[in-house]
Amino acid sequence: MKIVGLILLLWALLAPATAQNPAEPAAPAAQVPQAAPASDDALTQMRDDLNRLESLNLNMSSEIEFLRDQNLQILLRTNSQMWTVLIRDLRRQIDREEQRRATRPPAEQHPPAKRPDDR
Repeated sequence: MKIVGLILLLWALLAPATAQNPAEPAAPAAQVPQAAPASDDALTQMRDDLNRLESLNLNMSSEIEFLRDQNLQILLRTNSQMWTVLIRDLRRQIDREEQRRATRPPAEQHPPAKRPDDR
C-alpha cells in the first residue's frame, strides 16, 4: 500500500513537468523571461519550501531500500536524484539573489513609493 501511495505522489509531482507538448520544442534557457525580483518574504518562503522538499526527498530515499521490485527501486532512485539536483540548483539561485541584493545600494533595493499628492 505504501508503494502505491509513493508512486502516486511521485506521479503527481512529476506530471506537470512532463505535460509539455512534444510537438513544441522546449524554450532555450536564454529565451525564458526572468521574473520580477522576489521580495525578502518570497525568498524566505522559497527556502522553507526547499527545506520541505528536501525532507520529503530524504524520506522517500530512505524508503526505497525496503521495496522488493528492483526496477521500481531504480526508477525511484533516479527520481530522487533529479529532485536533489533541482533543489541544489534552486538553492544556488536563491543564494545569488540574496548576494545581488546585499551588494545593491539601499536606494535601488526599495524605491520610494509615490504618494497621490506628490506633484
